[in-house]
Amino acid sequence: MAQSLDELASTWRGWLVSGESRAGHEVLAEALLASSVPSRARAICLYADGLFLFRLGEQRASRERNEEALAVARQVGDREAESLALVGLSRVAFREGRHDEVVELATRARELAAGVGSQAEVAPLHMQAAGTRLLRDYDRAAELYRESMELARRLGNKRGVAMEQHNLAHVELHRGNFEEAARLFSARLEFARASADPYEHAMTALNQAALAAAQQDHELARQRISEARRLLDEHRIVLDPDDASEFDSLAARYS
Repeated sequence: MAQSLDELASTWRGWLVSGESRAGHEVLAEALLASSVPSRARAICLYADGLFLFRLGEQRASRERNEEALAVARQVGDREAESLALVGLSRVAFREGRHDEVVELATRARELAAGVGSQAEVAPLHMQAAGTRLLRDYDRAAELYRESMELARRLGNKRGVAMEQHNLAHVELHRGNFEEAARLFSARLEFARASADPYEHAMTALNQAALAAAQQDHELARQRISEARRLLDEHRIVLDPDDASEFDSLAARYS
């Protein structure tokens, strides 16, 4: 029996955690086709499907889902769902290289989320940090990533903490803080080693390559970037733009 939108609005993150974006998209697409009644659940499921499509590299479809999510959220007057839809649109802008727009959309999303609760601020804050990072404002990006990491820690979100340890470590490398980057990469490993998501394993190899390059260990950097590429190809992973930026820079040096 197909799951209802109400059920999926509460459970869709399971596919995100396991890295099963294709499966999540297929289930959500079926449920969204079965019911078109405007509701909070529909808006959230549209956003969730937009996220899975983003992870699958289907940019146009992701934009369409998030635009519809925004329209439905505003129709039913749900601030949290509206915030999520703006986050989804910020991701689309992210992949298209419109980093100023990423920060603008994420900031608007965060303002909406502020009156809802801490959990609602997680995604907007992360995207605000990510857009700032790719604008190369590394000092401000570091502040935002630390704020995001502490929010995830307060919420008991181990995945969120590990994600921001990963992101902040790369920012610290750009700032020349190699010891802090190494500490953050190491702290992230406890989560990454236990994760079933192949994306996490590919990022471990990428992180090791980045640290090796910073330490002038070029042979190790070459080995680890090769391993990252193998995992990405094997699992048909489409990198998020911030990770793609780091990967592409290292791959250009060590291919």
